[in-house]
Amino acid sequence: MVARKALLAVSVFCSAASLSAQEPPGPGGRAVATSQPARTVAEDLGFGPVERLLIIHGDDAGMCHSANVGTIEALSRGVVNSSSIMTPCPWLLEIAAYCREHPDADFGVHIALTSEWKHYRWGAVAPRPEVPGLLDTDAYLWPGVAEVVLHATADEVEREIRAQVKRALAVGIRPTHIDTHMGTVFGRPDFFQAYRKVANEFKLPYLLPRLREEVLATRDPLTRMTALALKNQMSGSREFTLDDLISIEGHVPVEKQKQFYIDAIRKLKPGITQIIIHCGVEGEELKAITGTNARRDMDRQVFCDPEVKAVLAAERIRLITWREIGERQRRRRD
Repeated sequence: MVARKALLAVSVFCSAASLSAQEPPGPGGRAVATSQPARTVAEDLGFGPVERLLIIHGDDAGMCHSANVGTIEALSRGVVNSSSIMTPCPWLLEIAAYCREHPDADFGVHIALTSEWKHYRWGAVAPRPEVPGLLDTDAYLWPGVAEVVLHATADEVEREIRAQVKRALAVGIRPTHIDTHMGTVFGRPDFFQAYRKVANEFKLPYLLPRLREEVLATRDPLTRMTALALKNQMSGSREFTLDDLISIEGHVPVEKQKQFYIDAIRKLKPGITQIIIHCGVEGEELKAITGTNARRDMDRQVFCDPEVKAVLAAERIRLITWREIGERQRRRRD
């Protein structure tokens, strides 16, 4: 659901980037066909051509106590091997303490430019006068991507992204990557460039999938348009980090989550795939914050289940982290 939501958020991006996504002119102004890259992102980073590589990524750490407890359990007892932290949120310091105690853990900054829950809200990390377009009338971040796209400037987005990374560093987190909450950084081309600029400023890899033709063929038209626009705009940048993204769709019942993920693991293609999950522990806190409480609790349970670990082993899936992606990117540049 979240991966699709992130890509659906970029309809404005696609419209604005449509010209850059067209075939470039050849000699004499004639259009020339552009071929899709045959190599995977994994191969570009030095992995083998048939390796199936996987990041099992817990989003939304720091959002609340329940999210922290669920994420920590999935990292320590389960097969989740990476996570990202929402630095504007009230429970940041708890997960930051865990990061300081576990410096080898793979944690990124989950750039939050929205605050979507009805009664549980957060504001910007940057000073309010510096990012007025990111804030609603109650001085919280806007609840939806569309409001951010309409009201915020790219300069404000850049300031807030930078402030969130700096806050992570200030509380002792040593991020291995940055990614995006609700896909907001893909809402406009200038938002994306702000995201890219700050990631490169801190020398961090960032969530940027380069979906292959066979993967794109299974996606909806808007997702295909978005992915192609990004692929064209970033061609030759060496900044792509993933070959595919998987996240559970809203129509999958909670009781079928485990089978959904097992089927997805068995169908993995060569390349780097990230499965995005949201861990939590069922209880009054999580229930009061979000209607996705049962799904988050089940995500935690599934990825702590020995059967899922056994499927990964049987399928010979290699788990990798964002730290490794960053190290390989730096070696390519050096």
